[in-house]
Amino acid sequence: MSWAIMIVAFGLVAILWKRKKANPWWLKSSLVFIGGCSLADTALGAWLAARINEIVGIVPVNSSIVVGAATLLLIVLTVYDIGIDRKADKTALICLVVLPVLFLAGVGPLAEAGSGLTEAISQVGANSIGRLIGGQ
Repeated sequence: MSWAIMIVAFGLVAILWKRKKANPWWLKSSLVFIGGCSLADTALGAWLAARINEIVGIVPVNSSIVVGAATLLLIVLTVYDIGIDRKADKTALICLVVLPVLFLAGVGPLAEAGSGLTEAISQVGANSIGRLIGGQ
């Protein structure tokens, strides 16, 4: 179900990108984050997290520190980008896709909180679709 949610979310973002009409500032960023959380909930997301851990393992520093620093940097970039003009530019949208995968790759309290958030958001999307099509 996460694949379907991801495809729908990114498809809606593509449609909104093509529209010339103004959209609410939060709409694209919310859809991109839902798509990123759904991506992290799939096998592809787990594979990407494992590849990130392999790449970070090359650095002679503890890999959890590097992933944690990258996660904090992306969070700061996202908050700064959206906070400046109340619009999610390309930097923030890319960060919103990558953050859930970094939460999977990380270790520690930040990664646990982020993974819990990612799982909750992807399950909300799946449960909403289930209710819409008449499932329980």
